[in-house]
Amino acid sequence: MGGDDALFSGRELVCVHRGTDPIEASLLEGMLQNEGIPATVTGADLVGGYSGVPKVCDVRLLVPARYRAAAAELLERYRQRPPAEAEWTCAACGEINAASFESCWNCGRGRDRGA
Repeated sequence: MGGDDALFSGRELVCVHRGTDPIEASLLEGMLQNEGIPATVTGADLVGGYSGVPKVCDVRLLVPARYRAAAAELLERYRQRPPAEAEWTCAACGEINAASFESCWNCGRGRDRGA
């Protein structure tokens, strides 16, 4: 738990997500923390130690027991979110833009929703 030891000391922690991907677990940890839910990841530091065999690792996302329901609700919304939109190409300059951009980063033209 590292620097978060004081935040979690004396609290019963429960696992709200279990997997083998430390990157996803860290993203979920940040998502919960942004919503005011204390969270920590365990097991992520072991993934690299198994030389390309991440399936043997047990990466867990833990929260204090009193936050279990709120964390479960947020994680369920995350799991059911629609797939991300694809990148789009600017009709004016041909630059490829991230799906989240509403205007072209290169020329500033607004996104044509038909693109």
